[in-house]
Amino acid sequence: MLRKSKPELIKFSAACTALPLAAAFLLGSAGSAGARVEAARVVRVSADTLTTPGAQHATQVEPDAAASGSTIVSVFQVGRFFDGGAAAIGFATSGNAGRTWRSGLLPALTTSSTPVGTAARATDSAVAFDSTHGRWLAESLTLSGDSTAVVISSSPDGLSWGPPVTAISLARPQRGGEEDTNLDKSWITCDNGTSSPFKGRCYVAYTDFAQPGTASIGVQSSSDGGSTWSAPVFVRVSVSVPGVQPVVRPNGQLVLVFLDQPSSIYAVRSDDGGTTLSDPERIATVQTHQRRLQPALLRVFPLPSVGADSGGSVYVAWSDCRFRRGCVANDIVVSHSTNTGWTKPRRVLVKGLGPTASHVLPGLGVDPTRQGSRARLALTFYTLRTADCAPSACLLDVRMATSSNAGSSWSAARRLNARAMRFGWLPARDASEPGDPRRRSNRPVATRTPAKIILVKFACALRS
Repeated sequence: MLRKSKPELIKFSAACTALPLAAAFLLGSAGSAGARVEAARVVRVSADTLTTPGAQHATQVEPDAAASGSTIVSVFQVGRFFDGGAAAIGFATSGNAGRTWRSGLLPALTTSSTPVGTAARATDSAVAFDSTHGRWLAESLTLSGDSTAVVISSSPDGLSWGPPVTAISLARPQRGGEEDTNLDKSWITCDNGTSSPFKGRCYVAYTDFAQPGTASIGVQSSSDGGSTWSAPVFVRVSVSVPGVQPVVRPNGQLVLVFLDQPSSIYAVRSDDGGTTLSDPERIATVQTHQRRLQPALLRVFPLPSVGADSGGSVYVAWSDCRFRRGCVANDIVVSHSTNTGWTKPRRVLVKGLGPTASHVLPGLGVDPTRQGSRARLALTFYTLRTADCAPSACLLDVRMATSSNAGSSWSAARRLNARAMRFGWLPARDASEPGDPRRRSNRPVATRTPAKIILVKFACALRS
């Protein structure tokens, strides 16, 4: 087992400055529309101290987080490169529901890790907890000179991490770009359902460009705490950025949610632990206000964020302009599964901001102990105060809304940042390269502990 070197202890009194990873902690109690926000503070959970040549310092971007009991583990990129990937993957872990944090780098992953790994860069990190084997699993997509891989690091406590295990590795296409890859947009989840026949099985899902056609979604599973991984099974898609997110229902059914043509959110199911996959079913069509991709702009795609309640309902959130006349800006909309299909999308109304305020990049958290009409949801997202603002004038906020009635109504969408964020604060990248602006580099991440809703990284490092 490899242990990170001298973990940094970050106390709750720290504040977000420059380009650190930040977290907000909100204590909630149930209300008619949602969990009532009683207190909110911002704490810096990590900071980029690397000096890797060519990387943008100090930047920490693309976070994901998971919670089990009072332990919260977050993973993220450290030292973002302009043309894709990062110098290392960092983690920040709290064992006391977010009051204090310890942070470090995943070992043996990249040449900037300690101990050093073989990959030049890493990206697309996500984390899940496997309660059967008592392991935290952090997946990353690594970029080496001639190959790219989805790898999994594991830890018993979120602090001591072992060397990565490779789930899949493919040769990199030689087109001359630093981020040219045959793998992209990886994610991980674990089946912790007490009544599931596949309890203890974890899944990674990603985009695979080596398959015939535009792309495919690949899915692999592990039943031994991430030590070994199955051969992939595939779902063919017709877009290059499907942004797949896997989620497991309490009965063990795996659901993959993703974007595909014709401009719709789809779901695919597996009832046999990821061995076979169903045909895609459409959740909803997507209508979105899109800004032209330019290096100076925040890139936004309507990729889904998902979660499941204790009754097995799957909730999906994405950005959509269907409720705006002329599609001048986006709202966040939410749909959930029923016994007969999926509900019509309902928007999360944010009052008092004007007709051109645009809400994008949702992060959805679903309480795994509640279900039905009492399902409790936490939704975080970014707001561009003016949808088509000039880059030098754009102002960006992060907001949170909650619901304690399965999304029938929502609390006021409280702004969490003390001052508006400007694009000049953010790490840059080549906007001609496709990325994942929903998750991680741009997306606030919602997860939940028994008493608190935790939002990991909402400020300072968003443009990717």
